[in-house]
Amino acid sequence: MTRLDKSKSKAAPLQSPIAAEDYPTLSEFFSAYLHQDFRNEYGSATKAAKHYLADASPEDGQALRNEWQNLREKLAGQPLPVIQAAVRKLGAAWLPDSEAALKQIDAALK
Repeated sequence: MTRLDKSKSKAAPLQSPIAAEDYPTLSEFFSAYLHQDFRNEYGSATKAAKHYLADASPEDGQALRNEWQNLREKLAGQPLPVIQAAVRKLGAAWLPDSEAALKQIDAALK
């Protein structure tokens, strides 16, 4: 059995678990826009984010931006499976497949 060398890991363990109640707007966005049919409905996660912003009030749009940024900061340096588990826990069917996919959402929410 191969053991992982933890000394080479760049990611610090999460200090606290990801909880939907800490990200209410992001959880709403994930479940309402990044659901299992989001590709058929919007074409991409980026387009879904843009649709949310077009549909949302300015306050909800800013709340989404803030919560996304907070989540990105909390998950900074974490391996992709940890990030995928976090967005799944918050209600998304979308699973980012790379840092580039996350950066596309960053750009869409600006």
